[in-house]
Amino acid sequence: MKVVVTGGCGYIGSHVARAFQQHGAEVFVIDYALRSHTLKDIKHFRHDDFASPGSLDLIRSFEPDYIVHCAGTSLVGPSVTDPGEYYNNNIAKTILMLNAIRDLPVKPTVMFSSSASVYGEPDAVPIPETARLSPISPYGNTKYLTEVILGDYARAYGMSSICFRYFNAAGAEPMRRDLGQERGATHIVARVLESSMLNQQFTLNGDDYPTPDGSCIRDYVHVWDIAQAHIKGAEYLETARPDPACHIFNLGTNTGISNWEIINFVKEKYGLPKFAVSERRAGDPAQLIADATRAKEILHWVPEYSYLETIVTSAYFWYLTSLTKH
Repeated sequence: MKVVVTGGCGYIGSHVARAFQQHGAEVFVIDYALRSHTLKDIKHFRHDDFASPGSLDLIRSFEPDYIVHCAGTSLVGPSVTDPGEYYNNNIAKTILMLNAIRDLPVKPTVMFSSSASVYGEPDAVPIPETARLSPISPYGNTKYLTEVILGDYARAYGMSSICFRYFNAAGAEPMRRDLGQERGATHIVARVLESSMLNQQFTLNGDDYPTPDGSCIRDYVHVWDIAQAHIKGAEYLETARPDPACHIFNLGTNTGISNWEIINFVKEKYGLPKFAVSERRAGDPAQLIADATRAKEILHWVPEYSYLETIVTSAYFWYLTSLTKH
């Protein structure tokens, strides 16, 4: 099995690349970033934009069975103030990549890193894949539109794809503890741990949401469980061999954890001396909880690490190592 991972030096991409490597695949990482600790197990690497002419030529010549498309720009807030960057990186460049592979004799399957942001403010939780799609940020729009594009390419060109709608990815590689989010990440688990370990003020974005404790509720799924879902997706396509289509799966736990729960857990276990509350962050729904039944029944994917303690503890050990390097 040959696998290209775009954005394979990033948070999720590096975990996916390692999971495929451990599964016995030949993995090729393409990323404009350079994080050497993510590459120790990877034989093939190109330091470049995934949509550059050289990268596209490389993808074609490598003849991958799967392209795991993790590359892109992924922050909700900045997408509101600079949507042009998001539509260029996430839509225009993805189309360049798809057009480069659509006429290959053997078309690779695209595994796309989609997001729960496609749902916007949900009508009810947990959210099934059939729920109304109504993104409330340019970032969410780019995820939704890419799913639409992949569906159109499946029908027109016979290109199979899987869209994994990640809910809130969190945690760090749980065995070696050498992969995780870079310092300065915007996700709450990363932010609160950094604040705790560096004795800095942590600021909660909004405590007046229509939720039991006033803070946002999210479905946190461990990044290593997300990586394993890609392996399950490949196994499903290899064995079931469904007709070319755009298959869509939520990746979550069917359980919500509030921001206050995370804050209190870190405060009690590691300490959190400085704390403040600010206004809500633009584009943040009150609740996002997955109905991941479809992934469980079709892919036989069951999260093993997606518990609050495991998520926070694995991230803590990652930051304990990474923060000492700065």
